[in-house]
Amino acid sequence: MRVRKVSLFGLPLLLAVVVLLVPWLGFAQGDGFYTVSQGETQEPIVPLTNAADPATFYKMTNMQAATGFEKANTAVMFLYQNTLNGQISLFVILGAVGGTAGSTAMTLSGVPAGAAFQVRDDGTDLRDVWQLTAPTGSVSWTWDQGRGDGMVLGPLGTTFQVSMFPNFTAGITTVQFLTGSVAAPQTITLNRVDPIIVGAAENQSPTVSFAMSTADARVNQPITFDASASRDPDGSIARYEWDFNGDGVFDQTTTAPTVSYTYATSGTKTVTVRATDNEGATSRATQSVVVGDLAVRVTRTISTSAALPDSTFLVIVRMEPQMDVAGVGLQENLPVGWQIKPLENAGAAFKRSTVQWIFVDTIRANTTKVISYELTVPPASQLMTSTMPVCFTLTGTFQAMSPFMEIPVEGDSKVEVSSCLPLKEAVAHLVPRTSVDVEDTIDLRLSQKIDSQQLARAVEMWQNDESVPWTCGTTISLEDMKELAAYAYTCTPVDVSLPLVSAANIYAVRTILAPVPCNNVLLNYTGPGGDRAGSTFTVKVEIWSDQDLYGVGLDEDVPAGWKVIPVENDGLTYKRSQTQWVWPTKLPAGVVKTIIYQVEVPQSQAVEIAASDPCYASSNDLYGVVDAALPCMHVAVTGDSGVDVSECVSVLVAISRWDVMHDQLDITLSDKITFLQVQRAIAFWLEDEVVPWTCGQTVGYHMLKEIIAYWLTGTNICDPLPVAPSGPCDPDAPVCSG
Repeated sequence: MRVRKVSLFGLPLLLAVVVLLVPWLGFAQGDGFYTVSQGETQEPIVPLTNAADPATFYKMTNMQAATGFEKANTAVMFLYQNTLNGQISLFVILGAVGGTAGSTAMTLSGVPAGAAFQVRDDGTDLRDVWQLTAPTGSVSWTWDQGRGDGMVLGPLGTTFQVSMFPNFTAGITTVQFLTGSVAAPQTITLNRVDPIIVGAAENQSPTVSFAMSTADARVNQPITFDASASRDPDGSIARYEWDFNGDGVFDQTTTAPTVSYTYATSGTKTVTVRATDNEGATSRATQSVVVGDLAVRVTRTISTSAALPDSTFLVIVRMEPQMDVAGVGLQENLPVGWQIKPLENAGAAFKRSTVQWIFVDTIRANTTKVISYELTVPPASQLMTSTMPVCFTLTGTFQAMSPFMEIPVEGDSKVEVSSCLPLKEAVAHLVPRTSVDVEDTIDLRLSQKIDSQQLARAVEMWQNDESVPWTCGTTISLEDMKELAAYAYTCTPVDVSLPLVSAANIYAVRTILAPVPCNNVLLNYTGPGGDRAGSTFTVKVEIWSDQDLYGVGLDEDVPAGWKVIPVENDGLTYKRSQTQWVWPTKLPAGVVKTIIYQVEVPQSQAVEIAASDPCYASSNDLYGVVDAALPCMHVAVTGDSGVDVSECVSVLVAISRWDVMHDQLDITLSDKITFLQVQRAIAFWLEDEVVPWTCGQTVGYHMLKEIIAYWLTGTNICDPLPVAPSGPCDPDAPVCSG
């Protein structure tokens, strides 16, 4: 809303209007508009709204207004709408705390029948005079320093024109009319001399219709929409707003009734025009237009989205008309200094200086004309830029004289020139070496799709941490490798995103087979064959999914210094330096991939012996992640997650692994205790003898009973003993009575 200062000298008063769409129930003002006028100036206004009656909103406090809009030495006026019943009232507030003493007289005319003083500020002050007999009335106020006066007149009805003839004799230096939001109203500044007219009137909405210029609308061909037949019965149409795609958002605003628009996609489009008249009333009309595909489709394909200075790449332009076209020309706009080498002109005459092709013959419907050329980027010293990377744009135009058309070339248009190629672009244009004594090379004229040979060479580079040519020494990470595999096996060009697929349920489960029961590793133990069998354990990871996966990888994290020895990779490629596996093809739904590897714990592994626990064992966790490039997601490996590393075992484990014949520990024995082992345990108990490999522990009274229970029940020592049945021997059973 504009804030306009009104001239002190007025001409004949005019009534202006503004639309206020207020959908209050039972309120007939929905198509009305409001104005304040003074002299030559007329301004549209919006009533301040609140769900309170006028007297409550006036909030008479200490015999003066407390609306929050009061200002010292200022006359503040506004229209007020009670949102509960839709009624309109006129507020006049004179002065406020901090102001000087003052007096004002005001004559009223045009007061609607039924209107009254809804608020008489200081109505008990004998100096004030109140008189109202519709359509005229008068008021005079006198207030002391630091105070104020005012009134509320209403209800005013749906149409009115109330004139106020003020005489600000003292205490008022500024006159303001408020409009808009009650939270933050805008201000219209008035003068203190001329009459002030506040009006409301009903407005008739315009009638709207429009026509389209073509019955055969096509993509990339402008369509003219004409709403000239629209009319406003009691005024004029001020503006037209156009929504060309039916999303409810108006894309263009015009003062003229005609507009042109070009669609980039085909299909049925919903078009709406909304007309607003000079008084703010609106109407709209909607039609559908069927937009067909291009009569001629012209597409450019660039063999790379990134290039190096002084490198060459391939450009192909395809022209596919759906009708006969004659007088055809193609113009390509290239960056300054780039060298073109035409390869295929499709029968057209080529002009190098302007990069234009002209077809002498008619191009028949449903045929394809292909123009191809190579582009060479200038050396870095000749590029029209001081920094890299920098993006260059190729544009082009297809023209025909019969029928006449001029359409832009679609498809690829951007090439980023840099000192290093992005990894995916380099792999897609890789020319793999044919032997170990030959270098890999890059050819940017190749397709942007990764083929099987390029993928196989990329796997080798990933395994051996080799840098990829033209990438400034970049090596391939596991994440990169999975993504490259997904691009290769979905035949997706590397300059576009991988296709969107729904999330999968990926499962990865780890199983650990440790040499000592309950996932224990025993350091410094030498087996009967002289090997370090106690510090080597086996890990199995199984991977599967409920849908096809592309670019699957496993990354296992083991403690530093532990040696991983792959046993079974199940077709996955293993990278020793990172303990990573990658499956560079499609993993079909339901197919289980099994990876098995052994881990050797160094004999020098530090073992912390807690003084309070001589059998303390350090826990060493394994953490792994399985993820896929398509769909892009990852899951943590579940199942077994670690082993306990120690230089000793528990008494129970030692007895279960005791070779009675040779009277020594043998970790290859069973998890179940035998009768001979029970007898040896009894001997340990009787003699209070320290059990070897237990960090000085002996067989105690309760431990011996537990050993015997494991033997009698045949229970695996890593499992809990069976629960004893309730009965006469149960110490917690109730005592029999009677």
